[in-house]
Amino acid sequence: MAPSSNNRIGRYDLITPMIPCKDEIMEKFEKFLMSGHYILGKEVDALEKDLAQQCGVAEAVGVASGSSALFLALAMAGVRPGDEVITTPYTFDATIEAIILLDAMPVLVDIRSEDLNIDPAAIEAAITDKTRALMPVPIFGAPCDMDQINAIAEKHNLQVVVDMAQGFGTLYQGRPMGSFGRMSTLSFYPTKNLPGIGDGGMVLCSNTEDAQRIRKIRGHQPVRMNNHLYTGWNSRLDEIQAMVLNVRLARFAGEQHDRIQVAAIYDSCIPQANRLQDPNPGSGNHVTYHQYWVRTNRRNELQKLLDDSGVDTAVYYNPPLNHHELSEYCRVSGELAEAERAGREVLILPIHAALPFDDARKVGNIVGNFLAADAAAAGS
Repeated sequence: MAPSSNNRIGRYDLITPMIPCKDEIMEKFEKFLMSGHYILGKEVDALEKDLAQQCGVAEAVGVASGSSALFLALAMAGVRPGDEVITTPYTFDATIEAIILLDAMPVLVDIRSEDLNIDPAAIEAAITDKTRALMPVPIFGAPCDMDQINAIAEKHNLQVVVDMAQGFGTLYQGRPMGSFGRMSTLSFYPTKNLPGIGDGGMVLCSNTEDAQRIRKIRGHQPVRMNNHLYTGWNSRLDEIQAMVLNVRLARFAGEQHDRIQVAAIYDSCIPQANRLQDPNPGSGNHVTYHQYWVRTNRRNELQKLLDDSGVDTAVYYNPPLNHHELSEYCRVSGELAEAERAGREVLILPIHAALPFDDARKVGNIVGNFLAADAAAAGS
């Protein structure tokens, strides 16, 4: 953990965690450079095997990006033109982009206030004879309620594809989140908990047949399934990215431990009602805190206070995707009151593996004092 500084407290630090990795990466890069094996070599193979084991799936297939992983997983799950995929409006654009690119329709349902994840109670009312799949997103690294989601999927003969871009390391009832769907997808964008130094993604497959098909498609081989011929194209995970990811994966537990400690500092300062709550406490759930969020109906004032105090923050998913330009390709099911509320109230605080604990205490105290004064004023 780096010492506290007098500089601004940034939301990310992509450099400090790389310092202890630098020599190993450079040594491996020199060997790679002189090997002549530049595409789908030993690094990709090793990463696929390790992630399949750690995520509790049969196989993992490295692809060019998290977006490509979503597209391939949905296609192999049988999503075809005219189908519907039920998902959350409180997520990044890529979730619905992959559905739309398959000429299918995203169906947006509301989220839960406690964890900002898709509300299982809202899913069943959204199902029609066109529904093909459910796509939960463990937002900010908090696990979705997969028991309820999978029960609904089984009842209606639907596929489950989990968008795990923010959820590597997340556990639901003691099991890796990536093990609960037919397929799950990872992103290795540099700001993720397991980061590369560019784009990259992975499809986690519960059966080997899906993995075999994706390996063909990513290497320009067509695949025929579901009475449809899927074209192949170039969606290979870069060998250099895999090399960096293998080095970072060996350090993931230590980096994640530091991130969890930052979250614990924030938790000690911030009232439970204003932050993440586990709807199923004591059930073996584990949050990886890709982001740490706080909510208040005076968000703009809190954000300005933090900015004036030298703290960088962010607002995510405001407005939610039902207001996105691509929403003309979507169907909204029911009221999205909680997604709208989250868009208005949620503020993202700095959290990363290199955040000094003193800086975390400073941020936590500013936020906690602001919320305590707000509650006192409301009660007077």
